[in-house]
Amino acid sequence: MTPRVFLAGACVMLVGAIALWEAALYPFGSPRMIGPAVFPFAVSLLLIGTGLVILISDMRAGQDEQQEPEAVPWRNLCAVLAAIVVFGFLLERSGLVPAVFAGVFIASLADRSLRLRTVALLAVVLSIGCTLVFVTFLKLPISPFAM
Repeated sequence: MTPRVFLAGACVMLVGAIALWEAALYPFGSPRMIGPAVFPFAVSLLLIGTGLVILISDMRAGQDEQQEPEAVPWRNLCAVLAAIVVFGFLLERSGLVPAVFAGVFIASLADRSLRLRTVALLAVVLSIGCTLVFVTFLKLPISPFAM
């Protein structure tokens, strides 16, 4: 068992256990009218199960299948984290569409093989999709553009 994989499986299980604990604080409701705890409870069980699968698959892997750990891809990690932070920062200040555009373009820095045209098309499609889902259908109080 490699320490990195064990830590990954344990972290996934820990997040699932914390979510399970929090979900238990909400009412479950009845089968006819489910409460707000049902979905977080199910997701937390899936997280715990995923962590178990990670741990078991690593235990079953033989020593010959395990390879040397690779270096941490800092560029990719920083690009994705920066995209999340910028999205959260811009969402209220600039609106949903500019936040999605900025998030997609910053996250695309993690993959050097992406072309600008592909990233721009993805940003347009995600902006339209997010606006339709969150603003139009779910009627969340998010403006597509800052007023």
